Amino acid sequence: WDHWPSGFCFTFPNEGGSNGTIVIDKGDILLPQKCYTSDKIVLTVENGFATKIEGGVDAELLREYMASFDDPEGYAISHIGWGLQPRCHWSTMMLYDREQSIAMDARAYEGNFLFSLGPNNEAGGNRTTACHIDIPLRNCTVKVDGKEVVRNGKVLDEAVK
Repeated sequence: WDHWPSGFCFTFPNEGGSNGTIVIDKGDILLPQKCYTSDKIVLTVENGFATKIEGGVDAELLREYMASFDDPEGYAISHIGWGLQPRCHWSTMMLYDREQSIAMDARAYEGNFLFSLGPNNEAGGNRTTACHIDIPLRNCTVKVDGKEVVRNGKVLDEAVK
């Protein structure tokens, strides 16, 4: 699904089909918190759900925030994708008051990998939880059907044509 004119595209994984580890590094972004992380957070994903959130204070804050919804569906993988908007920048969020922005630059800046937890009902899924976390990650490599479309945070223009 492309989210035009915001400048990012994403897809919804099959429910229960995602497994692996997501490393949220220093300087990556947590939304809706609208903050840059100050230390690593490691998410363990099993059968489509984040089952562990490990790290320092940022991980503790994320765990507490998500637990406040008292909804296990909030831990499910919602969507994944990447930013394509060259006029958006990773650093823009720091220029705005947190209440004055919805942080679209953070979601759409060119080359980010956007990983999200929570609802998937926009794509025909069953989850309608109020807990939704968007996590734009920097410096990632993204492959679609084995073909790189983003390498180390840089969109490969020829790959997306």
